[in-house]
Amino acid sequence: MRKGLLRVLQIRQLLEELAGLELQTRTTELRQLEIQAEEHRRMAAAIRSEAMTRDEAAADFWLAAADAEILLWKSERIGAVAQRVGEQVAALGERRMIRRMERKQAEIIVSNAAQDEAQERIRREQQRVDDWYQSLPESRRSG
Repeated sequence: MRKGLLRVLQIRQLLEELAGLELQTRTTELRQLEIQAEEHRRMAAAIRSEAMTRDEAAADFWLAAADAEILLWKSERIGAVAQRVGEQVAALGERRMIRRMERKQAEIIVSNAAQDEAQERIRREQQRVDDWYQSLPESRRSG
C-alpha cells in the first residue's frame, strides 16, 4: 500500500510542477504582450512627433490620422489578447493551487500511512514480547 501512496504523491508533485511551468509560460507571454504594447505606444508617439515637425500640413494630418487608426486597432487587439492571456494566467494560478493542495493531501496520507505502519510494527513487537513472556514457566517469570 505504501508504494502506491508514494506513487500517487510523485504524480501529484509532477502535476503541481507542470501547472507551475504552464503558469510561468503564460505569465511570460503576458509580460511580452505588455512590452509589445508599450513599444507600439512609443513608436506611435515617435511617428506622431516626427509628423508634427514637418511643414506639409496635409501630409501631417493624414499621417497622424493613419497613425491614430493603427494605434487604436493594435491597442484593441493587443488588449484583447492580453485580457485572454490574463484570464488564462488566473485560471492556471488557481489550477496550480489546486495541484499544490492535492500534493499536500497526498503527503499527509503517506505520512499517516507510515505512522500507522510504525505503530502496527511496535504493537506486533510488543505482542511477541508478551507472548514470549507468557510462554515462560511460572518460576522463571517472577525471577
